[in-house]
Amino acid sequence: MTSPYIAVNGVTFRYGPEQTILDNITLNIEKGEFVSVIGPSGCGKSTLLRLLAGLIKPVAGSVTVSSQPVTGPGLDRAVVFQDYSLFPWMTCQENIVLALERAGLGKTKTERREIALGFLSLVGLALDGNKLPGELSGGMRQRTAIARALAINAPTLLMDEPFGALDEITRARQQDLLLELWQGGQGEKEAGKTVFFVTHDVEEAIILGDRVIVMGSQPGRVVKDLAVTLPRPRTRMTSIQHKNFPSLRDYLLTELNLVVDERLAPPIEAGAAI
Repeated sequence: MTSPYIAVNGVTFRYGPEQTILDNITLNIEKGEFVSVIGPSGCGKSTLLRLLAGLIKPVAGSVTVSSQPVTGPGLDRAVVFQDYSLFPWMTCQENIVLALERAGLGKTKTERREIALGFLSLVGLALDGNKLPGELSGGMRQRTAIARALAINAPTLLMDEPFGALDEITRARQQDLLLELWQGGQGEKEAGKTVFFVTHDVEEAIILGDRVIVMGSQPGRVVKDLAVTLPRPRTRMTSIQHKNFPSLRDYLLTELNLVVDERLAPPIEAGAAI
């Protein structure tokens, strides 16, 4: 039997002896899957992502990627954080060039600059490459961070509310861009990537994901693991207009309300379609 590409086995994480953030999390993700994760604030979504990134270690259980234990950060996992994480003294283009250098991509600095500009163009920042992060809006800084993550061509993308700082129109465009890249449109190198996508937006989770993981809190745990049955390839508009979209959205909103109220629905089989 083939092992899952990402395996989270019985993972518990806590700060100190009494503050348990995640409790006995078990989750399998196949190669090439797009998994959306939703849940109330404080349920451990970002903590789980940081465990996958190797930035923190569990106190119990294990995390593996491609059958290898995660012991720290690696170039096989690109991360987009909520707080941009750009070097403020470097231009947008230079931030991406540095990431390419660290990843060993591009033969020359000129080639790396061309690659960086290409990905800045993808996220709508072709004219802003020479600006410092402090000269940009929060949404533009986040798009730069997304461009950097895409540029290093890691097989796994770990994305922590990457579109949360964007205005509604830009957010919708970036959702479509990510779908197009992941589904193999203009960004052939991005096709087939495994994506772990944390969001507070139920509609976004449905539009993007093959599955939606619903997490409960106090402590953080997996409450639901639901397959999204909307056909692919997708765009934001085709997803929203699909006849099953309203029922998917309403079901997940109900589940989130149950989590918040600490009245969990009866468990269903992991991966069951709705």
